[in-house]
Amino acid sequence: MFQPRHDRPLTSCRRPRAVPKRPRNALLSALIALAAVGATGCGGGDADARQKGEKKTIAFESCSRTVELDRIPKRVAITTDAIADTLFELGVGDRIVAKTRGESAPAPELKERLAALPSLGTRNPSVEALVGAKPDLLITDQVEKVSGKLGSPSIAELEKLGIATYVVGGGCAADLSEDTSGLEALDGDIRQLGTIFGVEARARKLADRLNGSLDDVRRRTAQEPRTKVAKLSQVAGQLYVTSGGLSDDVIERAGGTNVFADLPGQFAPVSPEQIVARDPQSIIVDNFTATAAGENEAMAYLKRTFPTVEAVKKQRVLVIDAAKSGARGSTRPVEGVAEIAGFLHPNTSHSQ
Repeated sequence: MFQPRHDRPLTSCRRPRAVPKRPRNALLSALIALAAVGATGCGGGDADARQKGEKKTIAFESCSRTVELDRIPKRVAITTDAIADTLFELGVGDRIVAKTRGESAPAPELKERLAALPSLGTRNPSVEALVGAKPDLLITDQVEKVSGKLGSPSIAELEKLGIATYVVGGGCAADLSEDTSGLEALDGDIRQLGTIFGVEARARKLADRLNGSLDDVRRRTAQEPRTKVAKLSQVAGQLYVTSGGLSDDVIERAGGTNVFADLPGQFAPVSPEQIVARDPQSIIVDNFTATAAGENEAMAYLKRTFPTVEAVKKQRVLVIDAAKSGARGSTRPVEGVAEIAGFLHPNTSHSQ
């Protein structure tokens, strides 16, 4: 099942440009020296760009930082498979050259393609792997992964290597005690990525299509009674519920009411007794592996642990691909809204 993160990303502050810090150790200094020959920093400029006056600087916002590029990225690294969904929709997925492992199950149609990519590490990208992959741009779903903590590189260090960083919307929270933006952040991500990759028209078309899908769900469920929902995950024997953030927004847009929305942050640890006490009408469980085995495991856990809860007794349980319910930077949560709406309100017709 989906594993909520309990790490503490950096808090960002606004500044015109990122100010690089000194490397943490001698190894990083050596890697930076080796990479400096081929890296193009923000201040170095590009000879062709200088010769062609019509070329303009590409600027985008990331965690209250303004980042500037002197050319469209040709090589991209990502820290979760789910980000690839959006890049392929924009027609630039073939620019992905490396990724981390274990953050989300890839979309089925991209599974083999993404599996063949070089690995940057299990979760946080390693500096050595990034140097080998030579990306122009790193796209991450969590600022903690580029915080300089727990072995991760910092944004400033990546700049020294000539690698720009984009943190997708909702990934800039200091920690999980902070609530974050919902699906509206995806609209901003798509439009900014359209600017970064020079595919603005395609980005507008994609954003309009996804917003149209969300509008369709809203129309179909507008007159339906709200269903009390609990969204669960279990990690190392501890039970967690969704309390806010993107996953909560997905539930609300699908026509549900999160019975644990009063708890702080994005995820909250709870006891089985708390689930029983709130007695949700429906339960949604994240399937982190997006496999039949993961679904069977989740169903067995619920039947064993909550036999008296209404949702379990009436078999009102949905085990869903975790990326569809809460993958930042991915288009799949829009699919998740439609899938959950169909689960919560099966009598509504789906019109396209």
